[in-house]
Amino acid sequence: MTDNAHEQIDDLFAQVRLCLLELRQGDPETVTKLKSLLSQLEDCVEQLVIDSLRLKSLEAKAKRAPQTRKKPRGKTGGR
Repeated sequence: MTDNAHEQIDDLFAQVRLCLLELRQGDPETVTKLKSLLSQLEDCVEQLVIDSLRLKSLEAKAKRAPQTRKKPRGKTGGR
């Protein structure tokens, strides 16, 4: 996904809704069904985008986290 994928997805949904408005004049019942399906699809896509952003955030944190370094083994104690 690109950095502005959520904006692209929002634009696509807006375009679909505009097309549905144009169709409403000819077949309002089908448009109502399509709007319901589109709302369900939007909910699914929204969750996918949120999950993707969380994953990117976790990956970025993992890359920034300092690597644990092993201490060199040496003599311990005074003997």
